[in-house]
Amino acid sequence: MIYLWYFDRQDAIQCSGINYVQDLPRFMVLLLAIQRMSFTEWGYNRVFEPKPGSSAEVQVPDEDIGEVDLAFDLKSDMRTTHFGLRGRATTVFPVKSKKLSALVPTLPHHNPHNPTNELVAKLYWPEEERESEAEILRKVYEIADKDEEGKVKYHVPEMVWSHKFEDTSTANIRMALGLKDAERGSRVLYIIVFRKLDPITKLKGRKFLSAWWHIVVCHYTLWGKNVHHRDISPSNLMVYKTLDGRYIGVLNDFDLSSTRDSPSGQERTGTVPFMAIELLTKEATEGKVKHLYRHDAESFLWVLTWVSLRYKNGHLLRKGRPLDEWLKVDINTCREKKNDFLNTGRYSIRPSRSHKRSWKVVRSSLDVVGLFYSAKPQVNIPESEDSDDSETGDSDGSETEDSDDSETEDSDDSEVEGSEARNGVSDFLTDATVFETWLQNKIRPRLSAKFLDVRVQSA
Repeated sequence: MIYLWYFDRQDAIQCSGINYVQDLPRFMVLLLAIQRMSFTEWGYNRVFEPKPGSSAEVQVPDEDIGEVDLAFDLKSDMRTTHFGLRGRATTVFPVKSKKLSALVPTLPHHNPHNPTNELVAKLYWPEEERESEAEILRKVYEIADKDEEGKVKYHVPEMVWSHKFEDTSTANIRMALGLKDAERGSRVLYIIVFRKLDPITKLKGRKFLSAWWHIVVCHYTLWGKNVHHRDISPSNLMVYKTLDGRYIGVLNDFDLSSTRDSPSGQERTGTVPFMAIELLTKEATEGKVKHLYRHDAESFLWVLTWVSLRYKNGHLLRKGRPLDEWLKVDINTCREKKNDFLNTGRYSIRPSRSHKRSWKVVRSSLDVVGLFYSAKPQVNIPESEDSDDSETGDSDGSETEDSDDSETEDSDDSEVEGSEARNGVSDFLTDATVFETWLQNKIRPRLSAKFLDVRVQSA
């Protein structure tokens, strides 16, 4: 017996078995049909159909702005690809486009502080029933337009153009075959073009921590406006450099975000090594745990932990990288390893020299997170200010230096913080309390007002 399998970004479909001995003619007809299938029938989109001698240049018809020229740099070291048979399969390439480059200055959400002329294209297969990333970003831009404090404005990606390839829906073949729930979990190909940003991991010291804080504030503000990101990871924290040399943090990648109007979708949201421990439980994977602000706040701390231990001077360590196993294990094992790290492992590990300041925030914040998990189901940690008055490295007079090498290890103040927190444990934890006690109060003593200021002002 031979079974024919069809795979796409939604799932797999198996046909009934063919006995190629008893039904040889039918089997031969099947082989002949497969031999003569066009690229479109093999699953290629007509726009991207490979042709002999063709380059990476395509023309995409668009009802609103006409034909869009795209020239992909498929060999760039900056490209990002994800391999697999199903899922979003997000791919990012540098791209050039005369039409879209001319469109940039006319965008209502144009960011004049980002001097880059480069563009990147994101191709991916999201679930159709989810609110699209383009739709969510339009809501984000509305929020940013009314943002007088600069907490969101210029801290979100600048979308230049988006397009949905309607005829690529994975529901089409399932409806043609008469399968039940053909549209449930169906996916469709999207392309979005953005202005180029740089990874936050390229930064170190105060500049890194300042950009990280920009994104934390932007995320918290958007959460309060019912735009919930829900996928905090190093690859989604980006930066750009203004003309006056300041690095600005950007919260990137909203394709797993939700708003008040978003259907839930069928995907688990988050990148496993950076997800909150509570979201790695069996109950969470079964959809029984609601994604809350504190889960994303915890993810910010896991990102800070990750970068502090694995990057030095803007580069990934070549040898002796801690936490590698978090990338290789399943959800349950990752939860166990993160629990071990939270309870004991973090006390015997040291950060790279360029992220000592960030590690101090990690140590202080994870003390409170550890207390939260030990006092579950829910606790309320009172506001407490820890001080770094003894550290001259954070004074305003030394802001021209961006290295943490001169900093000495701070004393272990976890016992003091823990005792203060335990005295105020209650049964309710608000988003504001999490923001203040897990994040804001821990970074304030580490950075001066200049680096804590999230506003992007003209040079």
